[in-house]
Amino acid sequence: MWTSWKFWTVWASILGLIALFAFGFTTDPKKVPSPLIGNPAPDFEVTALSGVEKIRLSELKGKPVLLNYWASWCQECKVEAPVLEAFHQKYGSATEQIKVVGIAIQDTPVNAKAFAKRFGKSYFLGLDDYAGNIALDYGIYGVPETFFIDPEGTIFYKHIGAVTDELLEKKFKPFL
Repeated sequence: MWTSWKFWTVWASILGLIALFAFGFTTDPKKVPSPLIGNPAPDFEVTALSGVEKIRLSELKGKPVLLNYWASWCQECKVEAPVLEAFHQKYGSATEQIKVVGIAIQDTPVNAKAFAKRFGKSYFLGLDDYAGNIALDYGIYGVPETFFIDPEGTIFYKHIGAVTDELLEKKFKPFL
């Protein structure tokens, strides 16, 4: 048994899997680098939750954009909702210095609208299509994920998880 090549092959495979899992557990998923950083933000067109207005990302060039992916069922999205709305009130609706855009993914129009109403969201909110094509172009694998886009349309930062006031102020300070 101890001299069998099959025995040692099985043990080597088991130890290799254990090492792989151990390495995986030491990696913080919030620090996964995005290949989009430093590249032009993928363009998209999305219809507002209201069903009236449409927005095309490329038409926003000239202003920095805060692009947030969220969902009504997401707990961290509930935490960051007041932060995003306050940021929009300060730099979006009041001064039009920064455009804030939210895209709900893996959600229904009814639930997304109820979430927006509950949290008093007044910035542009859209819903990705059923296939999630916009989210796929951005490599979204969970919510919330937020992309920081400069006035030229280049992604300069990506944040996974709920954003904070401090983070938003720090990242957009050069553009204010």
